[in-house]
Amino acid sequence: MTQNLKLSLMTLAVVIGTGSAIASSFTKNHREETQYYWNGTAYVEAGIEGYDYECQFDHFGTCTYYYDAASGTYKSSKGGKIVWIR
Repeated sequence: MTQNLKLSLMTLAVVIGTGSAIASSFTKNHREETQYYWNGTAYVEAGIEGYDYECQFDHFGTCTYYYDAASGTYKSSKGGKIVWIR
């Protein structure tokens, strides 16, 4: 009885782990896409994070956006406030 329970739990853990790995591989990392910032009138390409800009903490702000081709809109990618390095 104990051996069957161990085998069942191990099988369940493997199935859940495999399912999680497959599901996470289908999600897209939006931070790898071109990042844009809102300059007050339009969305402009931000450049390279850590080289051109940094995102500073800002509780309610949005630092960068990405373009969602499926909906044709810009969506929030990273919270904070954009600070220019160079």
